[in-house]
Amino acid sequence: MNSLVTNLYPRPNGTTSGENLSCATSGSGVSFAAFASDTKYVMIDVQDNNVIVTFDGSAPTASNGHLLLKEKGLITLSARAAKAAKFLGVSGASIIHVSQFV
Repeated sequence: MNSLVTNLYPRPNGTTSGENLSCATSGSGVSFAAFASDTKYVMIDVQDNNVIVTFDGSAPTASNGHLLLKEKGLITLSARAAKAAKFLGVSGASIIHVSQFV
């Protein structure tokens, strides 16, 4: 059996620092611009207000997407999933903080 395990020993990507993404409450959602080429996964933290996120290219709306709550702490995503994500603030503008790991 072959398996790629990336989160047993998290190692921050030393080539890049954390990044904040501002999420408005209107529009088709915002995405992260890019991650370092060696980033395997990211940890995100929802700050200020809840957000809705989609991963399939569609725009997040009140009736489309996953609700991420600001009180729930860190969320780990593959770099590929995080790059595909679109975020939209729910009840006010929000910040998504991301840290990259190898």
